[in-house]
Formats: sequence, C-alpha cells, structure tokens
Amino acid sequence: MGNFSATCSCDNLTGPNGDRISEDIAVLNSTSLREAGIVPDDGLERLHKVPSVAAPVVSALSSNTTTANNLTSSLVYIEHSPMAMSAASSTDCGLSSRRSESSSRALTVTKAMSMMKTTGLGLVNVCPAQLDKQKVAAFRDRLAKAGIDTAKWGYGGAKSIEHLFWEVESQRGCVIITLPSGALKRITRLVKIALVTEIFGVDHALFSRMQFMHDGQTVERKQVPLRKLSWLDTDSGDLQANADDLSAELCVFTENWRTGCRKTLQDRLGLTTTWQNQHLVEDELAYKYIVEDNVKSDGYPGLNTMYCIHEVTFRIRDPSHAGVQLIGLPEGQEFATAEGDFNFHGQQDDHGLAIGTQLNIWTWSRVQASVDKDSSLSKPVAAAAAATAQPQVPPKPSAAVKTPEEQLLIRRVPLPPSAAQIMGGMQYRLHPTRRSTEPPSGVLFSCMDTLTTNWKKAHNIASRILDAGYTLQHFNDDLGCFPELNLYLFDEKRSLSRHSSVNAVSSGRTIGDEFQRTIGAFFAIYWMMRIDIDGRDGFSNGVDDDWKPVKLTDDDDPRVTQAGKRRKFQQDAKWCFFKKLLMNAGLIEEKKVTSWFKTTTKIVVNEKRLVSLLALTAIHDIMKMNMILPEVQKEHAPYHGYAAGDTISDHDHALSYVMDHFPQLLPSFRDLDAAERRSVHFTQCDLCFNHGWFVQAEAPPGAIFTKFREALIRDHKSQIGQRDVALYFVHWLTDLAGAEPSPLAGCEKFVTKFPLPVLNSFLRSFEFVEQIATRTETEVMEEYLKMRWTENDLDLGPLPTGSAAIAKMRLLCMAQGNASVILHDWDKLTDEDRETLAVEMSRTGCVGQTFSQDLCPRDTWERLEGPAFLVYYGPAFLQQMGTDLPVERLSVLAEIYRGARELWPTSISKVASNVTVRIDIIKALSIEEMYEAILRGDTWLLVKHNESEAFVERSSHRKLNKLIATSSSFQVLDLSCLKPYAMYR
Repeated sequence: MGNFSATCSCDNLTGPNGDRISEDIAVLNSTSLREAGIVPDDGLERLHKVPSVAAPVVSALSSNTTTANNLTSSLVYIEHSPMAMSAASSTDCGLSSRRSESSSRALTVTKAMSMMKTTGLGLVNVCPAQLDKQKVAAFRDRLAKAGIDTAKWGYGGAKSIEHLFWEVESQRGCVIITLPSGALKRITRLVKIALVTEIFGVDHALFSRMQFMHDGQTVERKQVPLRKLSWLDTDSGDLQANADDLSAELCVFTENWRTGCRKTLQDRLGLTTTWQNQHLVEDELAYKYIVEDNVKSDGYPGLNTMYCIHEVTFRIRDPSHAGVQLIGLPEGQEFATAEGDFNFHGQQDDHGLAIGTQLNIWTWSRVQASVDKDSSLSKPVAAAAAATAQPQVPPKPSAAVKTPEEQLLIRRVPLPPSAAQIMGGMQYRLHPTRRSTEPPSGVLFSCMDTLTTNWKKAHNIASRILDAGYTLQHFNDDLGCFPELNLYLFDEKRSLSRHSSVNAVSSGRTIGDEFQRTIGAFFAIYWMMRIDIDGRDGFSNGVDDDWKPVKLTDDDDPRVTQAGKRRKFQQDAKWCFFKKLLMNAGLIEEKKVTSWFKTTTKIVVNEKRLVSLLALTAIHDIMKMNMILPEVQKEHAPYHGYAAGDTISDHDHALSYVMDHFPQLLPSFRDLDAAERRSVHFTQCDLCFNHGWFVQAEAPPGAIFTKFREALIRDHKSQIGQRDVALYFVHWLTDLAGAEPSPLAGCEKFVTKFPLPVLNSFLRSFEFVEQIATRTETEVMEEYLKMRWTENDLDLGPLPTGSAAIAKMRLLCMAQGNASVILHDWDKLTDEDRETLAVEMSRTGCVGQTFSQDLCPRDTWERLEGPAFLVYYGPAFLQQMGTDLPVERLSVLAEIYRGARELWPTSISKVASNVTVRIDIIKALSIEEMYEAILRGDTWLLVKHNESEAFVERSSHRKLNKLIATSSSFQVLDLSCLKPYAMYR
C-alpha cells in the first residue's frame, strides 16, 4: 500500500452549491491538491478531514487487493470530532443526525481503516446535470401546486429536488401519491438489517456512523445497513386506486423484501450472495414489520412520508473466520465502503458526482436491548398484574423446549409481585398534569422523589449471603429494597419529550431486557460470593425449577443448553482468581477462628462494602432508560463536553452527573458513607485503559497506564486506593457476566460465549492493575511480566536476567501459543536485531522510570530518553506465523523498531512520549508474500503520519518518488535483514 501523508492549508471551503462545507469536517478533492503539487498524478482519490481554519494533515487512499469481488483500499484521515459527539455516539440509535455543524471543543484523532469499493446502486446512479431538465421542472411544479416550499431543499442537510426526482424516476425507491385533500405523500418501503456478532463475548451490531454524500455534505449518525425496495413499473393510477394496499407487509407493487435483504448487503457492504450464504444466519424470531405514517421528513421538508420497514437480523456464524476480516472482524475494527463511482475530486467535475454515490464509515457498536415500540400504558399494568398473579418461581424447564424464544423465556426472572402497583404509580406520577419539571430530569424526579432504600433489608442480604439456607430465591426477593430497580420497568427505547403524553412504561411481555440483565449482574455477585458453597454450579449452569443450582454430570443434560461447554468452564475456570479479586476489593476477608484445639481461617463478609456493590449494581444502567437522562444545568456547564441545556446521552456520564450534582435522586447512592460513595463513583470513570495491551504486553507502561494514573490523581485527588480499583473490576466482571437477559441460566456470557483463556488471563491480571493506585506504571508492569514467566506452562526455566530479560518476557506474552518457538529462536538473531529488540522493548514512556537494571540494557536506564513505541498488532504478527520461521518474524519486528527510531530519534524531552506504530497491513502476511510485493517492484515503508503515529505501508516506486518530492517522513523497511536467516530454512 502506498498511503500518502503531507501538510497543506485551506480556508473558506465551499460545497458545489456555494454553501460552506462543515467547519468540523472539510472534504478536499485531489484536483486542487494536485495543482498545488501535493497529490500524485495517478488519479487516486484522497480523503481529507480537517478544520477549515487550520493546517491539516492530509491522508490518502490507495488500492491494494481484491476481496469478495470488491477492490479493497486503505483509508487514512484526521477526524476532528466534538467531545460531546464522541460521548453521544455510544447511545445514539440513529434517530438524529448532524450535518455540517461546528464546535470549538474538538478531539483530533487519526483514523486508518480498510475500504471496499461496492457497486452501490450501479446503473441507476445519475449525475444531477444529466437529468431531464424539463421533467425535473414539471416535477418541481407538481410539488409547488401541492403547497410544498422547496426553496431550502439542497441546503443545510435537506436533499435537493433533483435527488427526489431521481429517487422516484431512476432509483424507483419511492412513490408519491395524491391524498383526497390534494396533499402529496411519499411512500417508501425499506429493508433495515441488523448485522450482529460477538466481539469479546458481547453482542455488537454494525452501523454506518458517518456518510460523505455525493453533494459534498457530511452526515454523522448511526445507521444500520438499509436499502429502499424498488417499486415495480406500475401505472400511477393503479397505485392511487390501491393506496390502502401500499402499506401491506407483502406488497405486490415492490420487489420481494427478502430479495432486498440480499441486495442491501451486496450493494451497501459489497458482500456477495456466496459470502452471505457462507457467513450469515438469519435470526427469524427477530424479524419485525413496522409502518410509520405521516413522518415529517428531514430530507424533504414539507413532504410527509410513510415508511414501511422490514427489520431483519443476521448473525455472523463465526466471527473468527478469515472470510469476515473484510468487515473488521474479529476485533471489531472500523472500515469504509465507497459506493458506486464515489470519489472526492468528482465533486468538482462539470457534472459532479452521481446521485446515490457515497462513502460510509462503518463501526461495530455494542447492542442495546430492544423493546416493543407499540406498548401503551394500559397494557403493561395489566400484563404485570397477570405476570405477578403466578407464584414467584420461574417456569419449569422442559427437555422438550424447541425454540430459542421459549428457551429464553424459561430463564428469565418473573416480575416482582409489586410490579403492577409500581407501574401504575409511575403512570399516575408521569401524567402531563402532574409530572415534575425539576432539574435535571423531571421524569427522574417524578419517579424517585420521596422514595427511600430499605437499608435493613439490604444489610440482611449482606449478613446472610454466605448462609447455606439463603437461596437465590431469597436473594431475588430481597433485591426489592433498592428503589432504583423500578426505573428498569421503563421502555428502553422510547424517549419522551418533556410535554408528550406518557407511554414509556414497558409492556409486560418485554419488561425489560435491561431489568433482566441487571438481575443477572446481581446473581453473578451472589454466585461469586458463594464460590465455596454452591456458587460454581449456579454461575456455570444456572438454577432448576426450584431455584437450586444445577449440578451437571454429563455433557447431554437436557436441563441446560451446551452442557458440555458449561462443564468444561466449571472445571477449567480459575475460581481462585475470582476469590482473590473479591478479597482485594474488600468484599470478603479472612478471619482467624481459634477453638480449643486449633486455629482455622474463615471467610467473612464485609457487609458495608458488599452493600455498596449491590447499590452500585442497582443504579449502574438506569440511564439506559432514555426518558430519565439529565440535562446539564447552567451552573455545571460544561460537563464532559456537554453544554448547558444539553441532554447527556452517554449513560455513564449521565449517571456521573446525577451522582455529582443531584445525589438525592439516587437514594441507594446518597445514603452510603463518603468513602463508599467515592468508591462507587470511581466505577463510572473513563480510565482510558486497554486491558488487551496490558495482558499481551503489547505496549510500554506509559501507553498503558499513564492516563489511568492521571485520572486517579487529577479527578480523584489520589483518594482512590487499591481496593477501589479492585471494586471497579468486580463491577466490570459482574456487569458483563449478566449481559444475557436470561439470569436463571447462569452467567452465560462468560460460560458459553467468552473465551475462557482470555477470561482467566484477565482475572489473573486484575491484582496487578489494582496496584497502579500505589505503585508506578513500570513497577506494575514489571511485576506482571515476572508473574507471567514464572507461571507459564512452557518450562522455560528460571526468570531471565540480563539486558534482554524484559524483551523476552514481553515476547512471551505477545506470542502466546507461539511463545516457545519465538523464545527458542531468540539466540539465532544477529547481534544487531537482538540489541534493537532489547533496547526498544525496554523503554517505558514514563518520566523518571526504568525497569530493574538487571533486566534491561544499560542504555535504557543510564539515559532516560524517548519516545517509546507501541507496535500495534505486534501480538497478532507473532501469533499468525504460518510457515514462517520464528526468527524471521523477530527480525522483521526489529526492522520496524529500527525504522521507527530513525523517524523519532531519542530525546530526553520525549521520555514521557509514546508513539504508535501500526502494522495492520502485514500482520497476517507471510514473509513470502512480503517478498512477492518487492519482486513486483513495490517497496515496504514505515510512513510517519503525525507526531504520534506511523504506518507500515506498501508503495510503488512512483508513489515513493512523490513522498520524496513532498518531503514526507518515511523509512524503507529493508527485508535484506532476513538474509542471515536463510540457513535455517
């Protein structure tokens, strides 16, 4: 790949209609830059994302390979995104979008990703200038006669008349009918696809988070893959005569919606039918058909629209399969697609870009629970009453369960007996005539004002949780002491306006997956606390119809799903690590008990600490109920990038805001003592901590921990101790353990869906990460590396010493299953390669910190210099060796470090700096494939994109000359470094 990087300046950028392009995102074209001598003449499209008043870093696209019948390229750009938008992106469901807005509070991030060229809408794409002007004029007159003002169409986010004409006449994506009143209505039938997969054991769905449109506008929103179904060539009179049939689920006037599904995935994502058949399976139970009528269209103001939507869900069969890498799996990386003939220099050609062409940036986002949008107030109360009329026991499991839906229902916890009364009370208090307007959320105030926590019952849980006779059913009944649990009875998707009628309480049928997940997190706490009693059975297998933990004796037990996997988890899970984490968090303690004859050790509960964890679990996810989200008050603005009057859409920040300024609305938090409140509040922090970097020793200590420590010192004034960090990880663990809305089935997310070796490695690492509260970044990492060496199963001998010790210990963690052969070939390296790896892998990226002098080269502790390097995807490079010699992989890694050091010479002033070196493009390539590129005349480069990032790229000689001509910073990667190792083949 020949990605390109340079610097230029620009001012007063305008779009094709003369309107100013976003100050937040300015898209420049290759023509203007080519004239300035910046872009090569090879016609490659360039994407630039810069503030309109700054000197931007310009990054390029270049083609590489063909994947799934589509040209695959690399896309690199600088993103200046407002802080508020970065916070909001985790919860925005695509109901709103942002076009060309500006913000003075921006974060600058370099993004790099693969890009596929897809067919898009193919032959129906037409440039606006090529449309029949007389027909467009007649179309405009028809709209005007119906009273539709189109003067502002084509500006400020609205689409143009030409776009609507194309949509009706060329794309055939909608029809326009005349109502009896003479008004016009647009009818469009859509297929929306939820493409779902597990990433790190958690369900994620694919969204397009940013679209660059043919007219130069940029749209930021979260949008699933979708496509308008094509209307058949039908006389308009027939459509008018059969208007009532146009909204039918099976409509004879459009293509079949199942055909539309296949076309959506092919046109929008470039996924062929063969690929779809191989890698996707439809979740038929998730299918929905929805009609939304009289919707005021943002794209075509004044023209009401009826949307007939088929919502279809597909799951990835195997996210680790090599064939799904083109959509960012298994790691969940972002990627881009360019539809049709989209390119940026085309925006200033005579005809402009064709309507229907666009570039999408796709991201994998954690799935939020879904609920029935059509629930009303009367239904939930009646449904809750019906649900609670039965005894408080789960439905009896049956070996004859046939459907996933039935399997899910029998594992859900019944609603509490008081559910009907609670929801009726909510309905009464939230009536528009009674609802409070108190800040920061009138709905939250209305629901929580005057409520209190039953602390007697809460402490009863803590005092009895280790009693043999205190069952899970007792525990579940006692959880009603936390009033915040009532909030999970809200509908999880429908946000109320402040003045709408209240219809936000969930129906009894869908009473909240979030409620079930929260109960699942509580159950995980119960089972973890009882690991030495019956907790292992409950955690692994769930409970039977009598609420007793299931004990499995064979792999075909019909009482549970995946019995064999559950038995293996129970056998191989490192339960001692769970217990150690609980102790470090202060939840349990060892107490010596002396009798007449001996002294024994007994586990006792720290009741105050456990009650704090239970309170945290009750409140943690309440802000996923959108209607209670708080608004930032003027006296508190700005708050995490949100201005006064903004609704805080990030649920963690929203909860933190209420904790900070309105704790009286959270009685289970308010009444804790100051130390416990501080500890609970800390769990809501964004620690900027990448656990994978630490567990795999992928990064130097500074890159892993410095921001973590800054949060402890700056935001919490060093008042957070080691046990508070441990509580953070306990909460993380229980929250993920309850991620499946089927709490009676055990902690299924970990037991059946999460890689057990990864879980065990995370659990083992927690006690080291906790030490960051009292020790330096480098001390924590060194202790962890020593533990990994001494506890490995490879019989590597005693702990290494000498200048290469740290490098060897990091390679052990990075290479994982290949660690033995990697370390065996260490001594085969040339002196130069060994020294390079030893020195560069021992730099810390921290001021005044070094590894122990007997474990690293003298240069690294005599002269404290930087920057230190994080080789991004270094572990993958060593783990995916194929038939390559281990010594060859090590030598290439050394060459990458040498190139990086040439680009960033050592300096005392850079000692606290960390630079990311991305090797995405070669992580899965063999040495032979890298040589083949050279034989074809290409060169492997390490290109400096900015002061904190460099990328390994493949470049032709022509592109190499352009890099030289533009004074770009790069290093040629010299694979002749591999010649000394030919003897080992």
